[in-house]
Formats: sequence, C-alpha cells, structure tokens
Amino acid sequence: MASYVATLVASASSAASPRPPLATRGRAGDASGSSRGSSSRPLARRASDRSRLAAAGEHADDAPPDESAFGAEPWSGAPGEDPIGDEVLLRIVLSQIPDEEVNALVWECLGYTKSIDMDAETMEVKEVWSPENVFPKWAAAYPEPPDVIGVTRKYFPEVDAPVKAACAALTRSVAQEHKQGIKTTLKHLGWKGYKMDGLTPNMTRRAQAANWLLYYRRELRGVSIEELKRRRAERAAAEEVAGRTDAPTGTTKTGVV
Repeated sequence: MASYVATLVASASSAASPRPPLATRGRAGDASGSSRGSSSRPLARRASDRSRLAAAGEHADDAPPDESAFGAEPWSGAPGEDPIGDEVLLRIVLSQIPDEEVNALVWECLGYTKSIDMDAETMEVKEVWSPENVFPKWAAAYPEPPDVIGVTRKYFPEVDAPVKAACAALTRSVAQEHKQGIKTTLKHLGWKGYKMDGLTPNMTRRAQAANWLLYYRRELRGVSIEELKRRRAERAAAEEVAGRTDAPTGTTKTGVV
C-alpha cells in the first residue's frame, strides 16, 4: 500500500521515485546520521553565516537562502523530489494538500513511525504511529501524534483546545532565527504570506506547520540526537549570555530535543 506521503511527493515531481525517510535519528557515527551531524562548526559561526545570507538575500531578487549555511545537510537527491522541498511547502500554504497529509508529514519529521494494523476478525485496517524515534522532549509531551492542523475544522474550545496547544508547542520549538523562514523562502515561488482579510485558523496553522518543516529540514534532518544535544548545550550557553533564557519561544527550553 503506497503511503499518502509518497503520493504527495510523486505529485510534486515530474517523475515518481522511492521516498527516502523523512526522519533519521542515527547515533553518533551511524550511517543514518549526516556528515553535518558530526560537525563541530560553532553555533555562533552558523548564526553569522545565516545572518549574512539573509542580508544578501534581500537584494538578490527574492532568491532563496543558500541551504548549505544551515545545520543540516541540504537535500542531495534529485531536484524536486525532497518530501519537504519548497514546492511541497508551497502546496501546504496554498491548501493544496489535505490536512491529514500535512499532519502526517509533521509526524514523520518528528520521528513517529507508521505501521498498518489489521483486525483479523473484522478485516479493518488502521494506521498505528509509534513514538520510539520521536525527539525526546516532544515524545514526553506527546506519546501519540497530535493533530496540529485541526482536521475537523471545528473550533469550539472543547474540540480545538488540544489542537491549538499542540500547534503552539510546535511553533514555539522553532529557533528564533527561523521564525520568518517560510515567508522569505517561498518568495521566489511567488508566495509572500497571507493577507489578514480572509485569514482562517486552518491557514495560520498550515503556515506554522510549513515553517516548522522548513526549520526541521534546515537544522534537524539527518543530525544525530547526540549532536543535537551538543548543539542545544552550546545554544543554551549563548542564551544565558544574551539573557534570553526566559523568552517564551524559540529557545532551547521550547525546542523538541
């Protein structure tokens, strides 16, 4: 049974191909970790690189940032086949991908793994999502993958409160320098953000989910947990110096690792 995420990628490409795993949680030295996962390039140097590129990008005809300046290895597969590439993120914010599939993309990147369970008597088939490979802090808060979009489109507090809380937790985990990532990145594809007129909770959450996926792609994908923890400690020390330890969002305290 082809997964709906694989179908999503195939529709975003001119030619379908096997989808590589979205989330890799290799131990230090494992083949599943990227070469950047073992890098010791200082956090301050990476931040400086990103600031320089962002400033240059303001005068580069809306060209997207150089992905090699971030903490995770850029996509090395065929162009257009990244499961969370710019074209896919654009389809998310344009509401061209169902809510359920956006949730599934986020879940896979968080580390949940899907299996199919069939009831032998009723022959009913259902998806089962396992949290064994989920980022530590997120797994502690969400042993089961939460709806971060609101697939019911019902915004009564008794229905929507858990969705709102999960989406807020996801948004808070994005490092401060990546908060506007989706808007600046998709400029070259013609998307410059939503207008306030007609903005809905679903649209807002789609943008927040897409922004988190972009952050994951640039800083977390393929990097070992050990390396991410090392970077977190380095970043926490920098936050202490800058007096940002009590900031409500974008710090190591609100991250997923």
